[in-house]
Amino acid sequence: MFFLKSPASMNEGPRRPGDAGMNAGIAGRLLLAASIISFLATQAACATREDLIKKAFKNFKGGHAIFVSKKNFRLDVYDRQLKVVASYMIGYGSNADMKPKLYEGDNRTPEGVYAVNEILSMDADSKSPSYRVLRDMNKRYFRASEGHSRFGEPDADLGDNAYGPRYFGIDYPNAEDRARYRKSVRKGMVPLVKGKRAGIGYGIAIHGNNDENAIGHLSSNGCVRMFNRDVVELEQYIQLGTPVIILAE
Repeated sequence: MFFLKSPASMNEGPRRPGDAGMNAGIAGRLLLAASIISFLATQAACATREDLIKKAFKNFKGGHAIFVSKKNFRLDVYDRQLKVVASYMIGYGSNADMKPKLYEGDNRTPEGVYAVNEILSMDADSKSPSYRVLRDMNKRYFRASEGHSRFGEPDADLGDNAYGPRYFGIDYPNAEDRARYRKSVRKGMVPLVKGKRAGIGYGIAIHGNNDENAIGHLSSNGCVRMFNRDVVELEQYIQLGTPVIILAE
């Protein structure tokens, strides 16, 4: 009778006293190094976030700034003391590559420093533009056949009331977005659509929704979606010019 060695034992060299201890020591040092690197990366990300918020407040006299973390699917509200006073779960662009928006129709959410340039509300005076514009936007019926479906249900129409009770538009594209777009056009990275180069896109906003299952997921055409109750609450921190910082981290 004889026994075949397993592949693992065939590859192993002879063991020496102390090997296990040495391996454990190396593993411990590697784990410690990885922890330090992770900590430093987190600190650097926080520093970048705080630096951007500080800079945004220098050019804005209001009390709050918005920070959107694509990685965490969170929207945080900062006050001028750099304290988070509110935090909400979000959904955003459905493109799985999660990259910054480059052109119209890429289903990406932009990244950069923006400002609120439009405030629409279903609770505004019924004769005001703020109410009438959002009312008319919410009348539009979005069809699955046109690429607008409910999250996880590709054949189900998204339907009407897609923007919910609030719509806070931001000033995408900014100068950095335009420069990146022009560079990408020169490199042939922007596709042709019906014989014409796709535009840079427009109409990016933070708004409500009619599909709560989409929140916490890659689910929009590029806007930041919130639960309706949350976007209504967010309004107390918003005014024209409020900084909106969107980053991948």
